Amino acid sequence: MLGGMLLLANEVRDYAWGRVDGLADLLGLAPSGGPEAELWVGTHPGAPSIVVDGDPAAVGRSLADLVAEEPVRWLGRDLAAKGFDALPFLLKVLAVGAPLSLQAHPDAEQAEAGFAREEAAGVPLDDPQRTYRDRGAKPEALVALSDTWALCGFRRPEDAVALIDSLGLEGLSPLTELLSGPDGLHRGFEWLLRLDPDRSGELARAVEAVVAPDPEADLDPADPSGPETARAWVARVSAAFPGDALAVAPLLLQVVHLRRGDSVHLPAGNLHAYLAGAGVEVMAASDNVLRGGLTPKHVDVDELLAVLKFEPGVPPAPTVVVSGPGLSCYDAAESAFGLVRVAPTETADGVVQITPFGPSLLLATDGEVDIAGAAAGVTLADGLAAFVGPGDGALEVSGAGTLWWATTGDALPR
Repeated sequence: MLGGMLLLANEVRDYAWGRVDGLADLLGLAPSGGPEAELWVGTHPGAPSIVVDGDPAAVGRSLADLVAEEPVRWLGRDLAAKGFDALPFLLKVLAVGAPLSLQAHPDAEQAEAGFAREEAAGVPLDDPQRTYRDRGAKPEALVALSDTWALCGFRRPEDAVALIDSLGLEGLSPLTELLSGPDGLHRGFEWLLRLDPDRSGELARAVEAVVAPDPEADLDPADPSGPETARAWVARVSAAFPGDALAVAPLLLQVVHLRRGDSVHLPAGNLHAYLAGAGVEVMAASDNVLRGGLTPKHVDVDELLAVLKFEPGVPPAPTVVVSGPGLSCYDAAESAFGLVRVAPTETADGVVQITPFGPSLLLATDGEVDIAGAAAGVTLADGLAAFVGPGDGALEVSGAGTLWWATTGDALPR
């Protein structure tokens, strides 16, 4: 136990796209034998962390309940004054074993309006057809823990047309015609979204016949959006979602490759999907996801098209600021969250000092991390996490592992 530090137990989500024993392999957790997609750390009501050590009155309770009861104590006066009674961010570890659905997230104004509209219409929060689960935006950022692949942002329409033509996909001629015209990205993507199931299946089968999976095909990190890598991803996505014409998404979207330590930022309005890999992800704590295919879940075409930004290119990655030895800040310019990588082994004396000015989640990977304060200390084994309230003073971090420190964007060390 360390002052206001709370040691946390955190839930593993077993979504179908997770890698079998993926989080066990990444974090040294007990293997489940099934898909392990996400480890959640925070106060999100979907899987709030549980306090297992720290303040005796807190042990056994959810972090969400504690924060809601005493927001000034656990969040600080500034966030409490703004009406927050939960952490504005959520920390995750992802292990991606299969492509995720195409998706985008609204900005704050769109989320507020959409939530109010569905509330007024009486759509229950748990209705599968509901689009807006809360009033919040949901920007995200991820730092790769291993080679990671994603779709992120549109290609230029002329590049998409050239790619489709180079692969000999004659069945996509209606799509290339739309892409070549005015508002080509919008109109082309909308055409795919609005295909009836029979036409979608017919088109998907035609594409599958041309880009049949090749077990010898390599993904080229040096040319992630090139023709051969795009072809390979269309084949893999088609195999994961047979009969879905949106499997051609790698031809319309940028294919991004992240090496360990690289990062990506997914702001509001950006169409994206993780394809494979693993990473530490931090996001605004919202459930507002608008899906765009490659999923059995509800696709609200009209709302998705209203939210999407049809601007070619990958959003700028978080700015990495080295604020001291062993201290790298991933700043996505989002007020809800920021992420810091703390690496004691990269310093001369094996110690890094951090001072959490805002509410903070601390997660260990790659081995054990020791955290010491003025009065006491704690060891976080690989995969364990802790919460620290604001104003607890300086902490010294040491050990062979890496500590991931999530906090608000305004509380990042400068």
